[in-house]
Amino acid sequence: MKKSRLTALVLLGFALAIQALNAGSVVVWDGRNNLGTAYGRPVEIAKQRALQAARRKGWTNVRIIGASNVSGYGAIAIARHPSGHGSLIGVALGRRSATEADTLAIEQCVKAGGTNVKVTAGFRG
Repeated sequence: MKKSRLTALVLLGFALAIQALNAGSVVVWDGRNNLGTAYGRPVEIAKQRALQAARRKGWTNVRIIGASNVSGYGAIAIARHPSGHGSLIGVALGRRSATEADTLAIEQCVKAGGTNVKVTAGFRG
């Protein structure tokens, strides 16, 4: 392999690593049945994108319920509220593995007293 080609590959690797360091994840909720995510961008940009996408879908009263500037796996879990009415949401972002993200999101729901917990979304961002 030529020296210039090797140098180009090394620089590409560094560029991809720097981009991953700036990646963030965001979860938004409209207070009803709608959850949205944005990831793979710096956290401030991810926040804007998630809110804009939710509003384009016609969601009102959208708010951020989880955000992280750490790149990694994310998960969203939903559980039945202990009173039997409504739901609880658990969010895990920036985890080392999908299993860790799922486990943490489930633990949040269980700690709040939720029952019938299910992971409804998982992603890497």
